Amino acid sequence: MNPPEVRPDPAFNRHGAVAELLAQTPSGAVDRLQAMADDLKIAYAPNTLKSWRADWRVWTEFCTREGHAPLPATVPALRAFVLERIAAGRKRATIDHYLATLTVVHRLAELPSPMDSMEARLMWRGLRREHLSARQRQARGLTMDDIDRIIAVLDRAKPRDVRDAALVSTAFETMFRRSELIVLRIEDLSEEADGSGRIFLPNSKTDQEGSGFLQYLSPETLALIRDWLAIAGLVEGPIFRSVPKSNKADRYAHPLSDRDVARIFKERALQAGIDPTLVSGHSTRVGAAQDLIAANFSGAEIMRQGRWKTERMVIRYSESLQAGRGAMARLKKSRRNPPE
Repeated sequence: MNPPEVRPDPAFNRHGAVAELLAQTPSGAVDRLQAMADDLKIAYAPNTLKSWRADWRVWTEFCTREGHAPLPATVPALRAFVLERIAAGRKRATIDHYLATLTVVHRLAELPSPMDSMEARLMWRGLRREHLSARQRQARGLTMDDIDRIIAVLDRAKPRDVRDAALVSTAFETMFRRSELIVLRIEDLSEEADGSGRIFLPNSKTDQEGSGFLQYLSPETLALIRDWLAIAGLVEGPIFRSVPKSNKADRYAHPLSDRDVARIFKERALQAGIDPTLVSGHSTRVGAAQDLIAANFSGAEIMRQGRWKTERMVIRYSESLQAGRGAMARLKKSRRNPPE
């Protein structure tokens, strides 16, 4: 049976992150989603709402093609959807994200989520075992040595190179995510008596309450940022901005996007002779964590620096290093370098 046609209130359409949830939704759920629209915009970061909207669009487009009702979702529809996503080359983490979004939408609409059922859990467990590996390809870490190599080949007379030197150095030292780097503002930058700096991040993926986070910048990195701001003539607003080829007065008006950050990391790695194929927008976080692990900082210290809530990612990033410190590695090294 097809669900009843729903005509959302036109005034509600301004809430883009929620409006798309209304298509083919039972009318009672529509009312609940409408009532929560403003609260959702306040309660969740824009990037979270954006990711939900993107996931929901993928789901509803599948349902339209295959004749399924988007809400409430059924286990057979979810099975078909997951199989289609696997066939399209999507990784386990991406499909996990789709399913988590569907669970959120069902709960917002006060509808039972099929992922809460044992049937759905067994379905997803079986498909994972049959088709997917739980292990994702690890992004290559850009370590402190790599950052030095990248900065060394940049031309300090070119605005784009000056910006990128400041960007990669800031990304490494702060361990900020690319979505966090692009919202850093000049007004939130300060200098200490010893020449080091502080940069305040108002909110982030792991700080939905907006408490903010103050992070250290070395004197060297602060100087790189100052050089960039000076050459671009910037005194307020976003720190990291695009550098178009034109010489218009507003050439530095547009902040970088998160995709720009990932692209810059890859391009600058290649320029420095580093294989860019495994470099991603997370590479500075990975590399910084690896350097901290190698320097024997504790897991708790690294978690606090990178603002991880669990030690899982720290453990993941340290796998290669820990393998090199294992019993067999130590045995072989002792045989190659016997005590005198």
